Amino acid sequence: MKKLLMTVILAVVALVPTITVKAKDPVKVYIFEAGGCPYCEKQVEYLEGLEGYNKIFTIERKELYVDHIDWAQGKDFELGKLVAEAFSKAGFEEASYQGTPFVVISDKYATAGYSTALEDIIKGVYEEGDKDVVGCYASGKTDCLDGVTVDALEGKDSTATVYITLGVIIVAGVALLAYSKAKAN
Repeated sequence: MKKLLMTVILAVVALVPTITVKAKDPVKVYIFEAGGCPYCEKQVEYLEGLEGYNKIFTIERKELYVDHIDWAQGKDFELGKLVAEAFSKAGFEEASYQGTPFVVISDKYATAGYSTALEDIIKGVYEEGDKDVVGCYASGKTDCLDGVTVDALEGKDSTATVYITLGVIIVAGVALLAYSKAKAN
């Protein structure tokens, strides 16, 4: 039994160096807004109230419209329109620059309208890594959403889940091998 326990411990210790912990950059949650828009302010309040605010995500406010009365184009109007149209082409039906707040999270979420269901999306993007689609378009690139579609996102497994599953299978295999060797002795 001591041999089995020692073999399992050695197997786990051998696997530990292969596990890398990388400091992750916070997710940028973009809010394209109109000045004085009450739903935009509610969206910001909701996000600031989440546990991960300023830890796993930050809020980037963009001026889509100067105000919510006259709807005069703001300084970030062209960027918001470009991003909304790109997401719309990728199948994000609620992506629109014609309503505020227009919220964008990486390549996973783009919707015009107030939402209180963003925490899990933010956490998922944090785990996978932020693609920062808005930042990509702001830099002048045009291929920021290549290959991204709503259909592709719905069936996509998390990379972390795959690695955890693989790790569990390896540890279980090593433990089973050690058990069978111990039993043979």
